[in-house]
Amino acid sequence: MSDFSDFQRDIADAARATFRALRALHPDEHFYAFALYTDSGAMTVVPAANSVEGLRRMRAQQAVADDDPWFVWGVAEWAYAAAEASPFNAICGRLADEVLSPQFVRSRFTEFSRQLHTDMIEALRLLDRDGVFGTGDDRAAITLFVSISDDDAAEALENASAKALNPPAVADAFLRRYD
Repeated sequence: MSDFSDFQRDIADAARATFRALRALHPDEHFYAFALYTDSGAMTVVPAANSVEGLRRMRAQQAVADDDPWFVWGVAEWAYAAAEASPFNAICGRLADEVLSPQFVRSRFTEFSRQLHTDMIEALRLLDRDGVFGTGDDRAAITLFVSISDDDAAEALENASAKALNPPAVADAFLRRYD
């Protein structure tokens, strides 16, 4: 079994590189969300970000109504889903190697998956503490959360992670996103 003791830091380092690259490539855009997501097989960690401008472009391309919350909050629909994700390649490789290994204990998959979700949340928390997403009003303009791309448990993980990662007003607004 692989050593995942520094996995939170590895994820944080990759997410920092991705977010900085996106900001450098799109300096005039106003990012309102950054998320990390995995799959139900716990073999990936993928970054996603969206900006007000990116949302506008995606809605225009797909002729989506302005009040469709799925386009605002569904990471798969974001302008920068999996963009600048190369820093995550080694992380995904480690996860896939672990889960697909003959030594992997299948009965421990649920625990492994939960730990991955925790590591993703903690990685974003580390970046937030470092001020990567801004401070004060700048920080309140961006929502952080963790998701699962193909799983019925996605919304529960998104809600729990948003509550853990964001200032109360930001988390409360996120929790009402589908009302």
